[in-house]
Amino acid sequence: MTVTMSTPDRTGSRPGAERYTVEELARTVGMSPRNIRAHQARRLLAPPVRVGRTAYYDAGHVRRMEAIKALQRQGFNLVAIEAILGAQGAEADSDKLAAMLQRLGTDHPALVCALSRHGVVGRTEDGTVRTVRPRALRSALELQRSGVQTVPSLQILTEVLDTLRHLTDDLVRSTCARLLSARRGTGDAAATSWEQVDQETLALTQSMVGMLTEAFRVSVENHGRTAAADLMAGGADAGFTMDESELVDNG
Repeated sequence: MTVTMSTPDRTGSRPGAERYTVEELARTVGMSPRNIRAHQARRLLAPPVRVGRTAYYDAGHVRRMEAIKALQRQGFNLVAIEAILGAQGAEADSDKLAAMLQRLGTDHPALVCALSRHGVVGRTEDGTVRTVRPRALRSALELQRSGVQTVPSLQILTEVLDTLRHLTDDLVRSTCARLLSARRGTGDAAATSWEQVDQETLALTQSMVGMLTEAFRVSVENHGRTAAADLMAGGADAGFTMDESELVDNG
């Protein structure tokens, strides 16, 4: 699924403003202060900066809220959104990620374009590269622990996403059809309003995303270790053995 993002309309906001109170942020992004604080409590939104007794949010908070809203419109619940965007709070880590993206945009624009095509990063109206799915980026960058540098790790991420893109459509459609068929077999009444159709579509999408994500994870965990061991050993005759009973519990 491609994640689409939009830049908020700043019409009517304070000229040249770079900071917002919670009420001003709420008006800017079209969300109640209560919901903003709830997202902050879930660590979906980084805490504001306090100046005296007043807490201020900035343009980064606006972009984050717009990203959350965009994912909600596409059917993701808050648990799924947290999995996509990651929890906030480690500002130094986020700053490093942002700085890395800016360098990447200058030195490797084609790679940024590929990541953008899959909804991993995006660009603001002024051309700044920003993170859309930090968890995906960080998972690729963690390959550095295995000796893979930044650019190759992100190239591998885009190649994997390119491959999955061709497989996902058929898998999602066939799985969705199977789920709908199973639902009809329960005798549940059909939706009677567009609102109900909307709600049922969101529920089905969220459930399917969760199941397919975990199924793919299980499959990779089952086969990844053996494949890596074979390739690193240079073949079965290299004298490298592995106890297949050793399982890695990743939750």
